Amino acid sequence: MRSPASTRPPRRPRSARSGPPGVPTTTLARRQLLALAAALPVGAGALAACSDASGTQLTSQVEHEQVPLSEVESLLPGAVTASNALGSAIIADYLTEEPAGNALVSPLSLSLVLALLAPGAADPGAQGFDELLGASGEDRDRTWSAIQTSVNRNDGDLDGFDPEEIPAEPLVHLANHVVIREGAEVSQDYLDTVLRWLDAQVEQVPGDRIKANLDEWAETNTGGLIPASGIKPTADTALVLQNALLFAARWASPFDTADTFPQDFTRADGSTVEAELMHATLALPYVTGEGWAAVRLDYEGGQSETGQGLALDVVLPEAGTSPTDLGGEAWSAACDALDEQARATERVEVELALPTLDLTGPATDLLALLTGQGLDPSDLGGIAPGLALSAVVQQVRLIIDEEGTVAAALSEAGMATSAPAPSTPVPFVVDHPYVLRLRDLDSGATLLEAVIMDPTAS
Repeated sequence: MRSPASTRPPRRPRSARSGPPGVPTTTLARRQLLALAAALPVGAGALAACSDASGTQLTSQVEHEQVPLSEVESLLPGAVTASNALGSAIIADYLTEEPAGNALVSPLSLSLVLALLAPGAADPGAQGFDELLGASGEDRDRTWSAIQTSVNRNDGDLDGFDPEEIPAEPLVHLANHVVIREGAEVSQDYLDTVLRWLDAQVEQVPGDRIKANLDEWAETNTGGLIPASGIKPTADTALVLQNALLFAARWASPFDTADTFPQDFTRADGSTVEAELMHATLALPYVTGEGWAAVRLDYEGGQSETGQGLALDVVLPEAGTSPTDLGGEAWSAACDALDEQARATERVEVELALPTLDLTGPATDLLALLTGQGLDPSDLGGIAPGLALSAVVQQVRLIIDEEGTVAAALSEAGMATSAPAPSTPVPFVVDHPYVLRLRDLDSGATLLEAVIMDPTAS
C-alpha cells in the first residue's frame, strides 16, 4: 500500500456499530448449491457482525476445525517463506513505481485471501496458488488454518474499540467474509471448505446492497481504521471475498512522550525532513549483518502456549543505502537472526530513536502483480462455473506512537463470470529509510510489512 503525500486523514474514523443480529433461517434443500443448515451459522467470527446492509447468512453442516501449529510444524516454514516473498515482491513493485514513497503491505491478509480462493481454483497447482501459499491440497488448507488460529489467540470483542486508546491486552483480529450475489450459484463443497478451514462468514446479498454490505463489514472488522471496501461491484460481480486484520498492542517498554522531539530524517535522495522521533535506552535483541542492523521491540502480553508473542522488527540499512538495495532476503535474514538471539534471551543495551508514524493509503489492485508472480486467475470453476478473478485489492493503515502500535489491513478479491554485546549502549537512530515487520512470533507470520522512505508523509 503506497502512502500518498496527501492531507492526513482523521486518525479516528468512527461510526455507529450494531451488535450481532439474529440469524435468518431458510428451507432450501441440501441438494441446492446455496444450501443452508438448520443449525446456527458456522464461521461467523466472534467479531463479524451483520447489519442493515446484510443479506441472508448462509451456513453449513461442516464444523470449523481449529488446527494447532504443532500439527503443521513441518509445513510452516514453506508457507511463511512464500507469504514473506510475496510481500517483498509487492513492496518492490510499489517502490519501483514511487521510489520516494512509503510502501505498506499485509502479507498475511493477502495470503489468507489467496487461501480462500485456492479451493475454488480448477487446478490450484497449475494456476500458481500452491506456490504463492507454500503448500498444496489439504496441507495448504490446514497450514493456513493453523496460522489464522494462532494469530487469533489474541482475538477479542471489538465493541467500543478506539484506535486512540490501545487496550491493556493485545488485540489481534482476523476475519474472513464471503459475499455472494443473490441468484448466483456457488458450490456447496467450496463453502464447506472455507467454513471448515478458514471460519468464513458467508452471506447472500442482493446486487444493489453488495457495496454497503462490504463497507460495513470492513469498517466493523478493522475497528473503523478502514471504513470502506476497495471493491467496486458491477452487474457482473458474482462473488467477493474479504479478509480483515486488526492489530492493537502496547509496547512492553513504552516510550516517554517527553523524550519525543523533532529530528532530521534523511530521505533516499539525500534531502532531509523533520520527523518526530521517540527516544529511549532499552535492552533489546540487536543483530547486525552485511549493510544493516536490526532490533526487536516486544509488545506487552500476547504470548502463545509456547511463550512466543508479538513483536516489531526494525531493519535499518547503513546510511546511504536504501531498503530496496538490501532486498527482501536480507530483511528475512535480519528477522531470523533476531529470532535466534531472542531464543537465547540475549539483549543489548540500545539507544533507540524511532519515528512516530500515521500512514494510510488508497485501495490498490494487486491482480496484475499477482499474475506476474505466476497466478492464473482465469478459472475458479471449483466455486462456480465460468467464474474468474477480476480484482484483488488491499488497503493498509499503520499507527506507531509512544504507547504502542495500531494497524489494520483489508484484502479483497472480486470475482465475475466470464554480534557480542558492547559495554556501552549501541546507537540505533532511525533517521533514514528503514524496514518494519510486524510479526506473530509463534507462527512466524508477517502481519504487516513496511518500507518507510519518509515518516512525515501521510
